[in-house]
Amino acid sequence: MEVTLQKIERSYIKLSLGILLGFLLLIFLCWGGWHFFQGWQAQRLTHRAAAYLNAGDFKSAILTARHAFQLDPQKTAAARIVAEAAERSGDRAALDWWRKALELEPSSNEDALAVVRCALQMGDLVTAEKTLGHFSERGKQTAVYHVAAAQFAQANKNVGEAEQHWAKAGELAPNDKSYRLQLAACRLASPDLTKRQSARVALEALRHDEKLGAPAIRALILDGVARHQDAEQLRDLSKELQSLPGAIFADRMLYLEILREQRDPEFTETLTKVEKEAPSRPSELATLLSWMNKNQMSLLAIDFVKGLPNELANKWPVPAVLADSYARLGDWKALEQLTKNVNWGDFDFMRHACLARAWRGLNKDVPAQTEWDAAEKQAATQSERLSSLAQMVSDWGWNLETIEVLWALTKFSDKKTDALRNLYVRYSAANDTQGLYRVLLRLNESDSSDFDVKNNLAQTSLLLNAEPSYGRKLAEEVYRQNSSNALYATTYAYALYSNGDLNRAIKVMQSLTEEQLQQPAVSAYYGIFLAGTGDVGKARHYLELGEKARLLPEEKALFDQAKRRLQSREAAVSSSG
Repeated sequence: MEVTLQKIERSYIKLSLGILLGFLLLIFLCWGGWHFFQGWQAQRLTHRAAAYLNAGDFKSAILTARHAFQLDPQKTAAARIVAEAAERSGDRAALDWWRKALELEPSSNEDALAVVRCALQMGDLVTAEKTLGHFSERGKQTAVYHVAAAQFAQANKNVGEAEQHWAKAGELAPNDKSYRLQLAACRLASPDLTKRQSARVALEALRHDEKLGAPAIRALILDGVARHQDAEQLRDLSKELQSLPGAIFADRMLYLEILREQRDPEFTETLTKVEKEAPSRPSELATLLSWMNKNQMSLLAIDFVKGLPNELANKWPVPAVLADSYARLGDWKALEQLTKNVNWGDFDFMRHACLARAWRGLNKDVPAQTEWDAAEKQAATQSERLSSLAQMVSDWGWNLETIEVLWALTKFSDKKTDALRNLYVRYSAANDTQGLYRVLLRLNESDSSDFDVKNNLAQTSLLLNAEPSYGRKLAEEVYRQNSSNALYATTYAYALYSNGDLNRAIKVMQSLTEEQLQQPAVSAYYGIFLAGTGDVGKARHYLELGEKARLLPEEKALFDQAKRRLQSREAAVSSSG
Protein backbone atom coordinates (compact mmCIF):
# COMPACT_ATOMS: atom_id res chain seq x y z
CA MET A 1 0.00 0.00 0.00
CA GLU A 2 2.82 2.41 0.98
CA VAL A 3 4.65 1.63 -2.25
CA THR A 4 1.50 2.48 -4.23
CA LEU A 5 1.08 5.78 -2.36
CA GLN A 6 4.71 6.66 -2.98
CA LYS A 7 4.27 5.98 -6.68
CA ILE A 8 1.14 8.15 -6.75
CA GLU A 9 3.00 10.97 -4.92
CA ARG A 10 5.90 10.79 -7.36
CA SER A 11 3.46 10.85 -10.26
CA TYR A 12 1.74 13.95 -8.81
CA ILE A 13 5.13 15.62 -8.24
CA LYS A 14 6.23 14.87 -11.81
CA LEU A 15 2.89 16.06 -13.13
CA SER A 16 3.08 19.27 -11.06
CA LEU A 17 6.64 19.92 -12.15
CA GLY A 18 5.67 19.23 -15.73
CA ILE A 19 2.75 21.65 -15.54
CA LEU A 20 4.97 24.28 -13.89
CA LEU A 21 7.72 23.87 -16.46
CA GLY A 22 5.15 23.94 -19.24
CA PHE A 23 3.65 27.10 -17.81
CA LEU A 24 7.09 28.72 -17.51
CA LEU A 25 7.90 27.64 -21.06
CA LEU A 26 4.61 29.13 -22.26
CA ILE A 27 5.41 32.42 -20.49
CA PHE A 28 8.91 32.43 -21.98
CA LEU A 29 7.56 31.72 -25.47
CA CYS A 30 4.91 34.42 -25.12
CA TRP A 31 7.47 36.89 -23.78
CA GLY A 32 9.97 35.98 -26.49
CA GLY A 33 7.27 36.02 -29.14
CA TRP A 34 6.03 39.42 -28.00
CA HIS A 35 9.56 40.85 -28.05
CA PHE A 36 10.20 39.24 -31.40
CA PHE A 37 6.97 40.79 -32.70
CA GLN A 38 7.93 44.19 -31.25
CA GLY A 39 11.36 43.95 -32.88
CA TRP A 40 9.84 42.95 -36.20
CA GLN A 41 7.23 45.71 -35.94
CA ALA A 42 9.92 48.29 -35.06
CA GLN A 43 12.00 47.18 -38.04
CA ARG A 44 8.99 47.39 -40.37
CA LEU A 45 8.06 50.86 -39.11
CA THR A 46 11.66 52.04 -39.46
CA HIS A 47 11.70 50.98 -43.13
CA ARG A 48 8.39 52.77 -43.67
CA ALA A 49 9.70 55.91 -41.93
CA ALA A 50 12.78 55.86 -44.18
CA ALA A 51 10.50 55.74 -47.22
CA TYR A 52 8.54 58.75 -45.91
CA LEU A 53 11.82 60.60 -45.33
CA ASN A 54 13.05 59.91 -48.87
CA ALA A 55 9.71 61.14 -50.22
CA GLY A 56 10.01 64.39 -48.27
CA ASP A 57 7.04 63.62 -45.99
CA PHE A 58 8.82 64.67 -42.81
CA LYS A 59 5.77 64.67 -40.54
CA SER A 60 4.90 61.05 -41.37
CA ALA A 61 8.57 60.08 -41.11
CA ILE A 62 8.81 61.55 -37.62
CA LEU A 63 5.58 59.99 -36.35
CA THR A 64 6.38 56.55 -37.77
CA ALA A 65 10.01 56.51 -36.60
CA ARG A 66 9.02 57.68 -33.12
CA HIS A 67 6.53 54.78 -32.92
CA ALA A 68 9.33 52.41 -33.94
CA PHE A 69 11.59 53.90 -31.25
CA GLN A 70 8.90 53.43 -28.61
CA LEU A 71 8.66 49.76 -29.54
CA ASP A 72 12.44 49.37 -29.51
CA PRO A 73 14.32 52.12 -27.58
CA GLN A 74 17.61 50.66 -28.85
CA LYS A 75 16.64 51.29 -32.47
CA THR A 76 19.36 53.73 -33.52
CA ALA A 77 18.13 53.85 -37.11
CA ALA A 78 14.72 55.10 -35.93
CA ALA A 79 16.32 57.83 -33.80
CA ARG A 80 18.40 58.93 -36.79
CA ILE A 81 15.33 59.15 -39.03
CA VAL A 82 13.48 61.30 -36.47
CA ALA A 83 16.56 63.50 -36.11
CA GLU A 84 17.10 63.94 -39.85
CA ALA A 85 13.41 64.56 -40.60
CA ALA A 86 13.16 67.05 -37.74
CA GLU A 87 16.33 68.82 -38.88
CA ARG A 88 15.17 69.05 -42.49
CA SER A 89 11.77 70.41 -41.41
CA GLY A 90 13.31 73.01 -39.10
CA ASP A 91 12.18 71.32 -35.86
CA ARG A 92 14.54 72.22 -33.00
CA ALA A 93 13.91 68.78 -31.42
CA ALA A 94 16.36 67.41 -34.01
CA LEU A 95 19.33 68.01 -31.71
CA ASP A 96 17.85 65.88 -28.91
CA TRP A 97 17.29 63.00 -31.33
CA TRP A 98 20.82 63.20 -32.73
CA ARG A 99 22.05 63.05 -29.14
CA LYS A 100 19.96 59.91 -28.54
CA ALA A 101 21.47 58.29 -31.62
CA LEU A 102 24.97 59.12 -30.39
CA GLU A 103 24.18 57.78 -26.91
CA LEU A 104 23.07 54.48 -28.46
CA GLU A 105 26.23 54.24 -30.58
CA PRO A 106 28.93 56.29 -28.81
CA SER A 107 31.59 55.20 -31.29
CA SER A 108 29.71 56.59 -34.31
CA ASN A 109 31.70 59.48 -35.75
CA GLU A 110 28.90 60.21 -38.22
CA ASP A 111 26.38 60.69 -35.40
CA ALA A 112 28.84 62.90 -33.54
CA LEU A 113 29.28 64.98 -36.69
CA ALA A 114 25.49 65.28 -36.99
CA VAL A 115 25.23 66.50 -33.38
CA VAL A 116 27.91 69.14 -34.02
CA ARG A 117 26.29 70.24 -37.29
CA CYS A 118 22.80 70.44 -35.78
CA ALA A 119 24.03 72.21 -32.63
CA LEU A 120 25.83 74.81 -34.76
CA GLN A 121 22.67 75.39 -36.83
CA MET A 122 20.83 76.15 -33.59
CA GLY A 123 23.63 78.32 -32.23
CA ASP A 124 24.38 75.87 -29.41
CA LEU A 125 28.17 76.24 -29.40
CA VAL A 126 28.48 74.61 -25.96
CA THR A 127 26.99 71.30 -27.16
CA ALA A 128 29.06 71.44 -30.36
CA GLU A 129 32.27 71.93 -28.40
CA LYS A 130 31.44 69.13 -25.93
CA THR A 131 30.65 66.74 -28.77
CA LEU A 132 33.99 67.48 -30.43
CA GLY A 133 35.60 66.29 -27.22
CA HIS A 134 33.54 63.09 -27.55
CA PHE A 135 35.70 61.88 -30.45
CA SER A 136 38.35 59.32 -29.45
CA GLU A 137 42.03 59.93 -30.27
CA ARG A 138 41.62 57.55 -33.17
CA GLY A 139 38.45 59.35 -34.22
CA LYS A 140 40.32 62.65 -34.22
CA GLN A 141 42.54 61.31 -36.96
CA THR A 142 39.59 61.01 -39.35
CA ALA A 143 38.33 63.43 -41.97
CA VAL A 144 34.91 63.44 -40.28
CA TYR A 145 36.39 64.91 -37.09
CA HIS A 146 38.21 67.66 -38.96
CA VAL A 147 35.00 68.53 -40.82
CA ALA A 148 33.19 68.97 -37.48
CA ALA A 149 36.09 70.95 -36.02
CA ALA A 150 36.19 73.19 -39.11
CA GLN A 151 32.47 73.91 -38.84
CA PHE A 152 32.87 74.76 -35.15
CA ALA A 153 35.80 77.08 -35.90
CA GLN A 154 33.78 78.83 -38.59
CA ALA A 155 30.89 79.34 -36.16
CA ASN A 156 33.39 81.00 -33.82
CA LYS A 157 34.63 83.12 -36.75
CA ASN A 158 38.10 81.56 -36.43
CA VAL A 159 38.95 81.48 -40.14
CA GLY A 160 42.56 80.38 -39.65
CA GLU A 161 41.66 77.34 -37.55
CA ALA A 162 38.79 76.40 -39.87
CA GLU A 163 41.16 76.53 -42.84
CA GLN A 164 43.61 74.17 -41.11
CA HIS A 165 40.86 71.63 -40.39
CA TRP A 166 39.43 71.73 -43.93
CA ALA A 167 42.94 71.27 -45.31
CA LYS A 168 43.52 68.29 -43.00
CA ALA A 169 40.18 66.74 -43.99
CA GLY A 170 41.23 67.06 -47.63
CA GLU A 171 44.56 65.34 -46.89
CA LEU A 172 42.85 62.44 -45.11
CA ALA A 173 40.23 62.03 -47.85
CA PRO A 174 41.94 63.23 -51.07
CA ASN A 175 39.20 61.80 -53.30
CA ASP A 176 36.46 63.82 -51.65
CA LYS A 177 36.24 67.02 -53.69
CA SER A 178 33.69 68.51 -51.29
CA TYR A 179 36.49 69.18 -48.80
CA ARG A 180 38.40 71.08 -51.48
CA LEU A 181 35.26 73.11 -52.06
CA GLN A 182 34.90 73.92 -48.35
CA LEU A 183 38.59 74.82 -48.06
CA ALA A 184 38.29 77.20 -51.00
CA ALA A 185 35.08 78.75 -49.60
CA CYS A 186 36.82 79.21 -46.26
CA ARG A 187 39.84 80.89 -47.86
CA LEU A 188 37.57 83.42 -49.55
CA ALA A 189 37.28 85.06 -46.12
CA SER A 190 41.05 85.19 -45.62
CA PRO A 191 42.74 88.60 -45.36
CA ASP A 192 45.52 87.14 -47.52
CA LEU A 193 44.88 88.27 -51.13
CA THR A 194 46.93 85.38 -52.55
CA LYS A 195 44.80 82.83 -50.68
CA ARG A 196 41.59 84.48 -51.84
CA GLN A 197 42.72 84.41 -55.45
CA SER A 198 43.73 80.74 -55.25
CA ALA A 199 40.35 80.00 -53.63
CA ARG A 200 38.48 81.61 -56.53
CA VAL A 201 40.59 79.60 -59.01
CA ALA A 202 39.70 76.38 -57.13
CA LEU A 203 35.99 77.26 -57.13
CA GLU A 204 36.07 78.12 -60.82
CA ALA A 205 37.58 74.67 -61.45
CA LEU A 206 34.67 73.07 -59.55
CA ARG A 207 32.09 75.28 -61.25
CA HIS A 208 31.27 72.70 -63.93
CA ASP A 209 31.37 69.69 -61.62
CA GLU A 210 28.09 67.75 -61.78
CA LYS A 211 27.67 67.53 -57.99
CA LEU A 212 29.64 70.50 -56.70
CA GLY A 213 28.92 73.06 -59.41
CA ALA A 214 25.97 74.61 -57.56
CA PRO A 215 27.72 75.09 -54.18
CA ALA A 216 30.87 76.35 -55.95
CA ILE A 217 28.93 79.04 -57.83
CA ARG A 218 26.95 79.83 -54.69
CA ALA A 219 30.20 80.47 -52.79
CA LEU A 220 31.47 82.73 -55.57
CA ILE A 221 28.23 84.72 -55.56
CA LEU A 222 28.13 85.17 -51.77
CA ASP A 223 31.75 86.30 -51.76
CA GLY A 224 31.02 88.70 -54.61
CA VAL A 225 28.04 90.16 -52.77
CA ALA A 226 30.09 90.58 -49.58
CA ARG A 227 32.88 92.36 -51.49
CA HIS A 228 30.52 94.45 -53.66
CA GLN A 229 31.89 93.03 -56.88
CA ASP A 230 30.56 93.76 -60.37
CA ALA A 231 26.76 93.58 -60.27
CA GLU A 232 26.38 92.27 -63.82
CA GLN A 233 28.81 89.44 -63.16
CA LEU A 234 26.93 88.48 -59.99
CA ARG A 235 23.66 88.54 -61.91
CA ASP A 236 25.06 86.23 -64.60
CA LEU A 237 26.47 83.82 -62.02
CA SER A 238 23.17 83.74 -60.16
CA LYS A 239 21.25 83.14 -63.38
CA GLU A 240 23.60 80.26 -64.21
CA LEU A 241 22.99 78.80 -60.76
CA GLN A 242 19.21 78.72 -61.38
CA SER A 243 19.69 76.31 -64.27
CA LEU A 244 21.66 73.71 -62.30
CA PRO A 245 19.97 70.61 -60.83
CA GLY A 246 21.61 71.35 -57.47
CA ALA A 247 19.93 74.76 -57.16
CA ILE A 248 17.76 75.23 -54.08
CA PHE A 249 14.98 77.65 -53.22
CA ALA A 250 17.43 79.93 -51.40
CA ASP A 251 19.27 80.35 -54.72
CA ARG A 252 16.06 81.60 -56.31
CA MET A 253 15.73 84.11 -53.48
CA LEU A 254 19.34 85.21 -53.91
CA TYR A 255 18.76 85.81 -57.62
CA LEU A 256 15.58 87.72 -56.80
CA GLU A 257 17.46 89.94 -54.33
CA ILE A 258 20.21 90.70 -56.87
CA LEU A 259 17.57 91.68 -59.45
CA ARG A 260 15.80 93.89 -56.89
CA GLU A 261 19.00 95.70 -55.93
CA GLN A 262 19.84 96.32 -59.60
CA ARG A 263 16.26 97.41 -60.39
CA ASP A 264 16.40 94.86 -63.19
CA PRO A 265 13.38 94.67 -65.54
CA GLU A 266 13.26 90.89 -64.92
CA PHE A 267 12.51 91.42 -61.23
CA THR A 268 8.69 91.42 -61.46
CA GLU A 269 8.58 88.37 -63.74
CA THR A 270 11.03 86.48 -61.50
CA LEU A 271 9.07 87.36 -58.36
CA THR A 272 5.91 85.96 -59.98
CA LYS A 273 7.76 82.70 -60.77
CA VAL A 274 9.09 82.43 -57.22
CA GLU A 275 5.58 83.02 -55.84
CA LYS A 276 4.32 80.07 -57.89
CA GLU A 277 7.14 77.83 -56.62
CA ALA A 278 7.05 78.80 -52.93
CA PRO A 279 3.66 77.36 -51.86
CA SER A 280 4.94 73.82 -52.43
CA ARG A 281 6.57 73.89 -48.97
CA PRO A 282 5.57 75.96 -45.92
CA SER A 283 9.22 76.69 -45.05
CA GLU A 284 9.87 78.12 -48.53
CA LEU A 285 6.64 80.10 -48.44
CA ALA A 286 7.67 81.56 -45.08
CA THR A 287 11.10 82.44 -46.50
CA LEU A 288 9.50 84.36 -49.36
CA LEU A 289 7.06 86.18 -47.07
CA SER A 290 9.84 87.09 -44.66
CA TRP A 291 11.90 88.49 -47.55
CA MET A 292 8.89 90.56 -48.63
CA ASN A 293 8.49 91.92 -45.10
CA LYS A 294 12.13 92.98 -44.92
CA ASN A 295 11.84 94.74 -48.26
CA GLN A 296 8.76 96.82 -47.40
CA MET A 297 6.37 94.53 -49.28
CA SER A 298 4.26 93.42 -46.30
CA LEU A 299 1.00 94.44 -47.97
CA LEU A 300 1.94 92.39 -51.03
CA ALA A 301 2.79 89.44 -48.75
CA ILE A 302 -0.63 89.62 -47.07
CA ASP A 303 -2.46 89.77 -50.42
CA PHE A 304 -0.42 86.82 -51.65
CA VAL A 305 -1.34 84.67 -48.62
CA LYS A 306 -5.03 85.55 -48.99
CA GLY A 307 -4.97 83.84 -52.38
CA LEU A 308 -3.64 80.58 -50.91
CA PRO A 309 -5.69 77.69 -49.49
CA ASN A 310 -6.29 78.01 -45.73
CA GLU A 311 -4.62 74.66 -45.15
CA LEU A 312 -1.35 76.00 -46.55
CA ALA A 313 -1.64 79.47 -45.00
CA ASN A 314 -2.10 77.91 -41.55
CA LYS A 315 0.93 75.60 -41.75
CA TRP A 316 3.88 76.54 -39.57
CA PRO A 317 5.89 78.77 -39.87
CA VAL A 318 3.61 80.80 -42.19
CA PRO A 319 1.36 82.20 -39.38
CA ALA A 320 4.37 83.69 -37.56
CA VAL A 321 5.63 85.45 -40.70
CA LEU A 322 2.12 86.66 -41.53
CA ALA A 323 1.87 88.07 -37.99
CA ASP A 324 5.06 90.01 -38.68
CA SER A 325 3.47 91.38 -41.88
CA TYR A 326 0.48 92.76 -39.96
CA ALA A 327 2.72 94.18 -37.23
CA ARG A 328 4.95 95.99 -39.74
CA LEU A 329 1.85 97.64 -41.17
CA GLY A 330 0.53 98.46 -37.69
CA ASP A 331 -2.68 96.56 -38.46
CA TRP A 332 -3.27 95.52 -34.86
CA LYS A 333 -6.88 94.42 -35.43
CA ALA A 334 -5.80 91.97 -38.13
CA LEU A 335 -2.96 90.72 -35.92
CA GLU A 336 -5.44 90.23 -33.07
CA GLN A 337 -7.76 88.26 -35.35
CA LEU A 338 -4.87 86.10 -36.59
CA THR A 339 -3.63 85.19 -33.11
CA LYS A 340 -6.78 85.10 -30.95
CA ASN A 341 -8.60 81.82 -30.16
CA VAL A 342 -6.22 79.64 -32.21
CA ASN A 343 -3.33 77.34 -31.35
CA TRP A 344 0.16 77.24 -32.87
CA GLY A 345 1.07 73.90 -31.30
CA ASP A 346 4.67 73.79 -30.07
CA PHE A 347 5.01 77.47 -31.01
CA ASP A 348 1.95 78.69 -29.14
CA PHE A 349 4.23 80.77 -26.90
CA MET A 350 4.94 82.87 -30.00
CA ARG A 351 1.22 83.30 -30.61
CA HIS A 352 0.77 84.59 -27.05
CA ALA A 353 3.61 87.07 -27.62
CA CYS A 354 2.13 88.24 -30.95
CA LEU A 355 -1.31 88.67 -29.35
CA ALA A 356 0.32 90.67 -26.56
CA ARG A 357 1.84 92.89 -29.23
CA ALA A 358 -1.52 93.35 -30.94
CA TRP A 359 -3.27 94.27 -27.69
CA ARG A 360 -0.48 96.61 -26.69
CA GLY A 361 -0.92 98.31 -30.07
CA LEU A 362 -4.66 98.60 -29.30
CA ASN A 363 -3.86 100.06 -25.84
CA LYS A 364 -5.26 97.01 -24.07
CA ASP A 365 -2.45 96.93 -21.53
CA VAL A 366 -3.95 94.50 -18.99
CA PRO A 367 -4.78 91.64 -21.41
CA ALA A 368 -1.50 92.36 -23.22
CA GLN A 369 0.41 91.71 -20.00
CA THR A 370 -1.60 88.52 -19.41
CA GLU A 371 -0.67 87.21 -22.86
CA TRP A 372 2.99 88.15 -22.38
CA ASP A 373 3.06 86.28 -19.05
CA ALA A 374 1.58 83.23 -20.83
CA ALA A 375 4.25 83.47 -23.54
CA GLU A 376 7.05 83.56 -20.97
CA LYS A 377 5.55 80.68 -18.97
CA GLN A 378 5.20 78.41 -22.01
CA ALA A 379 8.69 79.24 -23.27
CA ALA A 380 10.38 78.82 -19.88
CA THR A 381 10.51 75.01 -20.08
CA GLN A 382 12.89 74.90 -23.08
CA SER A 383 15.99 76.94 -23.82
CA GLU A 384 15.30 76.92 -27.57
CA ARG A 385 11.86 78.42 -27.02
CA LEU A 386 13.32 81.14 -24.83
CA SER A 387 15.99 81.87 -27.46
CA SER A 388 13.32 82.25 -30.14
CA LEU A 389 11.20 84.45 -27.88
CA ALA A 390 14.21 86.63 -27.01
CA GLN A 391 15.05 87.12 -30.69
CA MET A 392 11.43 87.94 -31.52
CA VAL A 393 10.91 90.62 -28.86
CA SER A 394 14.40 92.01 -29.49
CA ASP A 395 13.42 92.57 -33.13
CA TRP A 396 10.31 94.39 -31.87
CA GLY A 397 12.42 96.70 -29.75
CA TRP A 398 10.90 95.39 -26.49
CA ASN A 399 14.05 95.90 -24.43
CA LEU A 400 12.63 95.17 -20.96
CA GLU A 401 10.96 91.95 -22.13
CA THR A 402 14.14 90.89 -23.95
CA ILE A 403 16.12 91.33 -20.75
CA GLU A 404 13.54 89.27 -18.81
CA VAL A 405 13.83 86.40 -21.28
CA LEU A 406 17.63 86.55 -21.39
CA TRP A 407 17.78 86.26 -17.60
CA ALA A 408 15.48 83.23 -17.85
CA LEU A 409 17.89 81.77 -20.40
CA THR A 410 20.79 81.98 -17.94
CA LYS A 411 19.21 79.06 -16.06
CA PHE A 412 20.13 76.74 -18.96
CA SER A 413 23.79 75.69 -19.06
CA ASP A 414 23.91 75.52 -22.88
CA LYS A 415 22.66 79.11 -23.22
CA LYS A 416 23.99 80.72 -20.04
CA THR A 417 27.19 82.33 -21.32
CA ASP A 418 25.67 83.67 -24.54
CA ALA A 419 22.67 85.06 -22.64
CA LEU A 420 24.91 86.78 -20.08
CA ARG A 421 27.09 88.34 -22.78
CA ASN A 422 23.97 89.54 -24.59
CA LEU A 423 22.77 91.07 -21.33
CA TYR A 424 26.15 92.71 -20.86
CA VAL A 425 25.85 94.39 -24.26
CA ARG A 426 22.34 95.64 -23.44
CA TYR A 427 23.22 96.97 -19.99
CA SER A 428 26.35 98.59 -21.42
CA ALA A 429 24.32 100.31 -24.15
CA ALA A 430 21.90 101.54 -21.46
CA ASN A 431 24.76 102.71 -19.17
CA ASP A 432 23.21 100.53 -16.45
CA THR A 433 26.06 99.92 -13.97
CA GLN A 434 23.89 97.89 -11.60
CA GLY A 435 22.88 95.57 -14.43
CA LEU A 436 26.49 95.23 -15.57
CA TYR A 437 27.60 94.36 -12.05
CA ARG A 438 24.91 91.69 -11.78
CA VAL A 439 25.92 90.15 -15.11
CA LEU A 440 29.65 90.28 -14.36
CA LEU A 441 29.13 88.44 -11.06
CA ARG A 442 27.47 85.58 -12.96
CA LEU A 443 30.08 85.58 -15.72
CA ASN A 444 32.87 85.41 -13.17
CA GLU A 445 31.14 82.48 -11.46
CA SER A 446 30.98 80.66 -14.80
CA ASP A 447 34.60 81.30 -15.81
CA SER A 448 36.98 82.68 -13.21
CA SER A 449 39.88 82.58 -15.70
CA ASP A 450 38.55 85.46 -17.83
CA PHE A 451 40.60 88.46 -16.71
CA ASP A 452 38.58 90.95 -18.76
CA VAL A 453 35.50 89.89 -16.81
CA LYS A 454 37.41 90.11 -13.52
CA ASN A 455 38.69 93.58 -14.38
CA ASN A 456 35.22 94.87 -15.30
CA LEU A 457 33.73 93.27 -12.20
CA ALA A 458 36.33 95.00 -10.04
CA GLN A 459 35.61 98.32 -11.76
CA THR A 460 31.80 98.16 -11.33
CA SER A 461 32.17 96.89 -7.76
CA LEU A 462 34.26 99.95 -6.88
CA LEU A 463 32.04 102.39 -8.77
CA LEU A 464 28.94 101.11 -6.94
CA ASN A 465 30.78 100.67 -3.65
CA ALA A 466 29.43 97.09 -3.65
CA GLU A 467 31.86 94.89 -1.69
CA PRO A 468 34.72 97.33 -2.46
CA SER A 469 37.32 95.24 -0.61
CA TYR A 470 36.54 92.33 -2.95
CA GLY A 471 36.73 94.71 -5.93
CA ARG A 472 40.18 95.97 -4.83
CA LYS A 473 41.39 92.41 -4.40
CA LEU A 474 40.22 91.49 -7.90
CA ALA A 475 41.75 94.63 -9.42
CA GLU A 476 45.14 93.85 -7.87
CA GLU A 477 44.96 90.19 -8.93
CA VAL A 478 44.26 91.12 -12.55
CA TYR A 479 46.93 93.86 -12.58
CA ARG A 480 49.59 91.47 -11.22
CA GLN A 481 48.80 89.07 -14.06
CA ASN A 482 49.33 91.71 -16.76
CA SER A 483 50.59 95.05 -15.51
CA SER A 484 51.21 96.32 -19.06
CA ASN A 485 47.50 96.22 -19.92
CA ALA A 486 46.33 99.85 -19.79
CA LEU A 487 42.75 99.02 -18.74
CA TYR A 488 43.88 96.64 -16.00
CA ALA A 489 46.35 99.25 -14.72
CA THR A 490 43.66 101.94 -14.76
CA THR A 491 41.24 99.81 -12.74
CA TYR A 492 43.96 98.99 -10.21
CA ALA A 493 44.91 102.66 -9.98
CA TYR A 494 41.27 103.53 -9.31
CA ALA A 495 41.15 100.82 -6.62
CA LEU A 496 44.07 102.57 -4.91
CA TYR A 497 42.57 106.04 -5.45
CA SER A 498 39.18 105.03 -4.05
CA ASN A 499 40.98 103.73 -0.97
CA GLY A 500 42.73 107.08 -0.42
CA ASP A 501 46.11 106.15 -1.93
CA LEU A 502 46.44 108.84 -4.59
CA ASN A 503 50.24 108.72 -4.85
CA ARG A 504 50.35 105.00 -5.70
CA ALA A 505 47.48 105.48 -8.15
CA ILE A 506 49.49 108.17 -9.99
CA LYS A 507 52.57 105.95 -9.91
CA VAL A 508 50.69 103.06 -11.53
CA MET A 509 49.41 105.34 -14.31
CA GLN A 510 52.91 106.71 -14.90
CA SER A 511 54.09 103.17 -15.66
CA LEU A 512 51.99 103.24 -18.85
CA THR A 513 53.28 104.52 -22.18
CA GLU A 514 52.19 107.89 -23.49
CA GLU A 515 50.33 106.11 -26.30
CA GLN A 516 48.34 104.13 -23.73
CA LEU A 517 47.60 107.28 -21.73
CA GLN A 518 46.13 108.86 -24.88
CA GLN A 519 43.29 106.33 -24.91
CA PRO A 520 40.16 108.31 -23.89
CA ALA A 521 39.01 105.83 -21.22
CA VAL A 522 42.50 105.80 -19.67
CA SER A 523 42.94 109.57 -20.05
CA ALA A 524 39.66 110.23 -18.23
CA TYR A 525 40.81 108.35 -15.13
CA TYR A 526 44.32 109.80 -15.25
CA GLY A 527 42.78 113.28 -15.42
CA ILE A 528 40.57 112.44 -12.41
CA PHE A 529 43.62 111.38 -10.40
CA LEU A 530 45.71 114.37 -11.49
CA ALA A 531 42.91 116.77 -10.51
CA GLY A 532 43.66 115.78 -6.91
CA THR A 533 47.24 117.01 -7.26
CA GLY A 534 48.63 120.48 -7.91
CA ASP A 535 49.47 119.76 -11.56
CA VAL A 536 46.59 121.75 -13.06
CA GLY A 537 47.92 121.95 -16.64
CA LYS A 538 48.55 118.22 -16.95
CA ALA A 539 45.21 117.38 -15.36
CA ARG A 540 43.38 119.65 -17.80
CA HIS A 541 45.19 118.01 -20.75
CA TYR A 542 44.09 114.50 -19.83
CA LEU A 543 40.58 115.53 -18.85
CA GLU A 544 40.17 117.10 -22.29
CA LEU A 545 41.30 113.82 -23.89
CA GLY A 546 38.89 111.98 -21.60
CA GLU A 547 35.93 113.97 -22.95
CA LYS A 548 35.80 111.46 -25.83
CA ALA A 549 35.46 108.48 -23.48
CA ARG A 550 32.17 106.63 -23.14
CA LEU A 551 31.63 106.65 -19.38
CA LEU A 552 29.17 104.99 -17.04
CA PRO A 553 27.03 107.37 -14.93
CA GLU A 554 29.22 106.86 -11.84
CA GLU A 555 32.35 107.48 -13.91
CA LYS A 556 30.78 110.60 -15.43
CA ALA A 557 30.05 111.88 -11.92
CA LEU A 558 33.71 111.38 -10.95
CA PHE A 559 34.82 113.04 -14.19
CA ASP A 560 32.57 116.08 -13.69
CA GLN A 561 33.64 116.36 -10.07
CA ALA A 562 37.30 116.39 -11.19
CA LYS A 563 36.56 119.16 -13.72
CA ARG A 564 34.84 121.25 -11.06
CA ARG A 565 37.76 120.72 -8.70
CA LEU A 566 40.14 121.78 -11.43
CA GLN A 567 38.07 124.87 -12.21
CA SER A 568 38.09 125.80 -8.52
CA ARG A 569 41.88 125.47 -8.39
CA GLU A 570 42.26 127.55 -11.56
CA ALA A 571 39.90 130.19 -10.18
CA ALA A 572 41.83 130.30 -6.90
CA VAL A 573 45.12 130.71 -8.76
CA SER A 574 43.62 133.45 -10.94
CA SER A 575 42.20 135.40 -7.97
CA SER A 576 45.44 135.15 -6.00
CA GLY A 577 47.37 136.41 -9.03
